[in-house]
Amino acid sequence: MSEAASMESGNWLAEILVRYERPLLKHAYTLCSDRELARDAVQETFFRLIRLREKGMPENLAAWLFTVCRNVVSDYLRRQKVVSFGLDFARFDLPDDEGGSPHDHLDRGERERKLASLVEELPDRERELVRLKFQVGLSYREIEEVTGISQGNIGYFLHLAVKQLRQRWRVEGGDS
Repeated sequence: MSEAASMESGNWLAEILVRYERPLLKHAYTLCSDRELARDAVQETFFRLIRLREKGMPENLAAWLFTVCRNVVSDYLRRQKVVSFGLDFARFDLPDDEGGSPHDHLDRGERERKLASLVEELPDRERELVRLKFQVGLSYREIEEVTGISQGNIGYFLHLAVKQLRQRWRVEGGDS
């Protein structure tokens, strides 16, 4: 079902929640490192969407949701005068696939933790871009709407970040 059709059906909000709630929680958590604040920010984002629906839905729903969520977290942190950016991929991740041995799951978990720690060491801008592109799956256009960084610069910064991650991965003994 298309997003436009979903918006007109009776289940429009439920369908949006199913698709975006978990990625928004990850996004908010990586901005604030606080599970409760992340949940509150996502809840506020959906409240704003409900209020906005009366005037019409945003043209690019994903970009709108991530931008509003980012702004809600930023506003809270600014009011609290706290700036903390963390990254914990595992907090809201989907359960592991059932396939594979326990050893395979352990190896994969170790690799994911190692990669998450390398990503956490990136500068704030690159870390956010990597997260939005690879963890959340937004397009360059959507990332531009969320961050205000041009698509060309997004590509450049992502290229540098991935190159740096690849080099650090090899230096620290990660498998190729």
